[in-house]
Amino acid sequence: MSLTPRLDLRQSQSLTMTPRLQQAIRLLQMTSLELESAVAEELEKNPFLEREDAGYSENEESALPDNLSETEGRDELPDLLDSVNGGREDAADVEEEYLSEDSFYETGTRDDGFDEADFSVDAWSGSGGFENVSGGSGVELCAGKNPSLYEEMQNRILTMFDSDEERRIAFAITENLDESGYLASDFGALDAGCDAETFERILERLQEAAPTGAYARSLTECFALQLKERDRLDPAMAAFLNHLDLAARREYKKLSEICGVDVSDVLDMYEEIKRLSVRPAAVSGGEVAPAVVPDVLVRRLKNGDLSVVLNQAALPRVLINREYAAEVAMVSGKSREARKFMNESLSSANFLIKALNQRAETILKVATEIVERQREFFDKGEEGLVPMVLKDVAQSVMLHESTVSRVTSGKYMATPRGVFELKYFFTQGLENSSGESCSSRSVQSRIRALIDGEGLKVLSDDGLAALLKKEGIEIARRTVAKYREAMGIPPSSIRKREKRAGKV
Repeated sequence: MSLTPRLDLRQSQSLTMTPRLQQAIRLLQMTSLELESAVAEELEKNPFLEREDAGYSENEESALPDNLSETEGRDELPDLLDSVNGGREDAADVEEEYLSEDSFYETGTRDDGFDEADFSVDAWSGSGGFENVSGGSGVELCAGKNPSLYEEMQNRILTMFDSDEERRIAFAITENLDESGYLASDFGALDAGCDAETFERILERLQEAAPTGAYARSLTECFALQLKERDRLDPAMAAFLNHLDLAARREYKKLSEICGVDVSDVLDMYEEIKRLSVRPAAVSGGEVAPAVVPDVLVRRLKNGDLSVVLNQAALPRVLINREYAAEVAMVSGKSREARKFMNESLSSANFLIKALNQRAETILKVATEIVERQREFFDKGEEGLVPMVLKDVAQSVMLHESTVSRVTSGKYMATPRGVFELKYFFTQGLENSSGESCSSRSVQSRIRALIDGEGLKVLSDDGLAALLKKEGIEIARRTVAKYREAMGIPPSSIRKREKRAGKV
């Protein structure tokens, strides 16, 4: 049987997203700052779009039909401007289902004792803090830049070493760091002009003083330094680090034999290593901190209820300048190209306004559901968090999990307890002795409380696990170590040294 090229005609059906629906999804997952930039770009491209505070008058809009009645081509102009009134939309049905006509940019009157002025732009202090959030100045809105690792270590070297010779060697080592904080693997004692013992001693002191993982000569050493500080560099983990190539090939069974642990422990170690930094210099080097503007504001009312509203200051307010559109229509007359440009521009502007409204509605809907489910958090703090996953919220608000995921990523909520990313409230559950589930973050909060309350006798991870089990929380030592590290709490060995030195 010979193979020959031929043409076939085949019919099939498939679901595809129109460009406009893709645009709506992109707007939904943008942060408030990204959205502001995207809207500004659209304002530059579309002559019929303008910001709401650009001198728009509702009276002028209502008088527009009378002004058009005596123009040339008046019978065709209503059709041309029909998309402005929402009467005609050439998007697919799925877009019509996704978009909403309701506007979430109006500040209505309330009789529930809530004063929206408290959450206006003026409520943000000059330092970028939210004055109504208790417990500090809130989240900084201004981005800041930190000194580079090289600059930071130059200052430290001057005070770390006593002799000029040691400083010279330390500077020579530091000058051979790359932008990620790694020391060139071929740079050794001979290059630094000293003996091997002095080189290793000074390098070890630099590694201790620098951000954890810096001055490493390989990725394996970088990971080892980070794990050592966390008191996690046991023989099994050391063996794992020496065979990272097997982990990359997912040969977990072979790794379990080499490390002398079960495959499940190998997978846990692999997940732990994936959370380590591969660019230690980024911890202190020239990275610009992103600004944070809350999208949702939560306040406790006089009657004790919680009110959830959108932050109007974070919502771009745009509208269609119908007066200008009418003027352009009168000037262009029946020009086919001009009419095509107007149709496309007006349709695009109308869709953008609808997409912005739908984005606001979706964020508010998801945020309200989160607050309703995590109500105890606002009374008790982290200990009041209950287990909640994307599926729980998605089913309640009748949205897809992927939509909820887009809404909760990069969106922030200002509450009386601080400013939190929406996804902060999603936590896995741990089962207690009575069969009930408790939030992983509430367990972390309990671990922090136990460590804060420890005296001169420092609690190890095993000791913390034993205390939690007495409280009815079934948890393994490895899980306690993960939660402790996630909260930035040093291991018991470091805490013990700090207590002895009188630092705590």
